[in-house]
Amino acid sequence: MRKYAILTALLALMAALSGCTQIIMGRAEIDKLFIVRVFSFDEAEKGKARITVTTKDLSTGEGGEGATQKGESVVSEGDTVFDAARNLSTYLDRKLNAGHTEFILFGESIARKGVLPYLDLISRHPEFRYNAKLYIVKGDTANSLVEKANTSKYFVGDRLARIEEHIGRTSISGMVTLNEALLIFDERNLDTFIPYIEPVPTRVSGEKPGTCDMVLSGYGIFREDKLLYFASWEESRGINWIMNRIGSGIIVVKDQTGQEISLIIIHGNSKVKPRIEGGELHCAVEISFSTNIGEIMGGRSIFDRASLDYLTEQQEKSIKREVENAIRTAQEKNSDHFSILSKFIIKYPLLRDYFQENWQELFPNIKFEVSVDSRIDGTFMINEPITASEEAVGE
Repeated sequence: MRKYAILTALLALMAALSGCTQIIMGRAEIDKLFIVRVFSFDEAEKGKARITVTTKDLSTGEGGEGATQKGESVVSEGDTVFDAARNLSTYLDRKLNAGHTEFILFGESIARKGVLPYLDLISRHPEFRYNAKLYIVKGDTANSLVEKANTSKYFVGDRLARIEEHIGRTSISGMVTLNEALLIFDERNLDTFIPYIEPVPTRVSGEKPGTCDMVLSGYGIFREDKLLYFASWEESRGINWIMNRIGSGIIVVKDQTGQEISLIIIHGNSKVKPRIEGGELHCAVEISFSTNIGEIMGGRSIFDRASLDYLTEQQEKSIKREVENAIRTAQEKNSDHFSILSKFIIKYPLLRDYFQENWQELFPNIKFEVSVDSRIDGTFMINEPITASEEAVGE
């Protein structure tokens, strides 16, 4: 009965989305369309379903010459997803155009119950973009985040676009598209992750009180299509190291004097090598990377070999700790979002059925061995800071 209701809801939202044509860059045509940039899904009070659709802000000419449509959000609720989808079409005074959707948000409650029905719902529309990015909203509803993020200066889509723009400069670079999620969630007993965001007070001057911005905080770990737990930033970076997905990022360590040193990751590589030894499963994780020196608090010379060797050792310990913590938590939660199962199947194809049938018992007992090797490429002389006594002499 529940599956039938979900299927009916899918058809309802498809009807709400139907009749949309490819966006035409002219004022008259744009004014007839509700051009969605962000889709948001939540569980409302008393178990009701909530859908929030947010448009692109075309008031600055983004939609073409003469376009004046300002950004806006429309919220629809219903006893079921079917009701919410059906009501959505009645609330809109224009045709809903989903062909330019860039982001899909899920409130935490919905994520824990399962996101596949909603992904399936929107993906069935022929105009929907399969490269739309997915995010989980931790500790809040997606609708609440949208309301707090929408202002006269910025809309929620603008803030999400800034996260995407800067994602390559961080160590959490595992963006997940609608197409990728559908392929993964279609597989049984497969764990994965979707990035999660959290609201933070805005730092933009002049915005109204209560306005929030958002930050990318890590990965939400999923078993099949249900949120299992939130990995911390450090654990999420550990996941990326294991999966060889590190692009850039910062490592902060302390030198021999206790001063903090920021090291910029310029290259990273990892290899996962499974093996069976003595009847037990082992997995070696070999990581190598290089850094440049970015910032030194206080300023001093670190050009000598002893200082560089010490910093190299510290950055290796830092990354090894992140990776080992990510593995420890994953094994405690029995969640193979590293895709270790596939590594063993590739190396031991004749044991494929055995691994698949017994992986829930095997994965928590794998013996992982993490090794890290690194170097500091960018070095330069940092002068000693001027002391108070030296300033006095200069006067």
